[in-house]
Amino acid sequence: MAHESGGHCQDPDLAIVIISHGHDAMLPACIASLQPALTELSSEIVVIDNLPDGAAAKAVAGFDVHVLRNDRSVGFAANVNRGAAATTAPFLLFLNPDTEHREGRLIDAIRFLDEHPRIGLLGCTLVSENGTLQQNFRRFPSPAVPIARGFGAEHWPWRPAWYTRATMPMGRRATPFAVDWIFGAFLLMRRADFERVGGMDERYRLYYEDVDLAWRLRRAGLATWIFPAIRFLHVHQRASARRPFSRAWCWHVGSALRYFAPRVGHAPPPLMEPPDNGDGGP
Repeated sequence: MAHESGGHCQDPDLAIVIISHGHDAMLPACIASLQPALTELSSEIVVIDNLPDGAAAKAVAGFDVHVLRNDRSVGFAANVNRGAAATTAPFLLFLNPDTEHREGRLIDAIRFLDEHPRIGLLGCTLVSENGTLQQNFRRFPSPAVPIARGFGAEHWPWRPAWYTRATMPMGRRATPFAVDWIFGAFLLMRRADFERVGGMDERYRLYYEDVDLAWRLRRAGLATWIFPAIRFLHVHQRASARRPFSRAWCWHVGSALRYFAPRVGHAPPPLMEPPDNGDGGP
């Protein structure tokens, strides 16, 4: 059953943190889908209700999860940090409530991290409801990238080489590969690495906190990779793109300014694809 407080399962391997901001209708399907993904793992699942109405607790009644309610709505990064602090497992998965597991085992991704200590953050394959692949990774952006996107670059018949490079055209890949940063819908990492860089920066209300996390991990010598064998459905909403000058749009612009301001004139760290297991692998 769902609990608003209380203990966790004994010595879990993985803590899954799901943040709900009015996603009550999506939570049951998201959580129910996780069972095959958790084969051979013990886990603890924490749902953070970012709205004070208590609807998330009602939505997950009957599931073995812990619900933490916020007295007031806070940003994504603050909720991620709260969820991590409320759990004990050595591995953390920050998962969007608008996702559902489709393929793959999380134990395989965790073993991959164990084998490659210089990889600090793993993403998965995200697919849309029609089965198409979602581009959930990028190179670290320059200020020109969000400006171009704001002018509809995704729909331009011709795109400049610098923009194409920044968006890292994906294609279909079967084996893990290095990227610069990954979307916050699925973030798998060691707790030790999360704590090493101080968690997420709570000055970001929404957007760019995932870019910033990957940047700080890179500066600490830890790479970000995609583990394609794990596949999740993701209902990608992009509220800020649909409603210019909305609150979400303002948060997006504010976060972009916060991210880029201290980095102007500084080249991003190079893409990390070094062998670290002694056998020529990643």
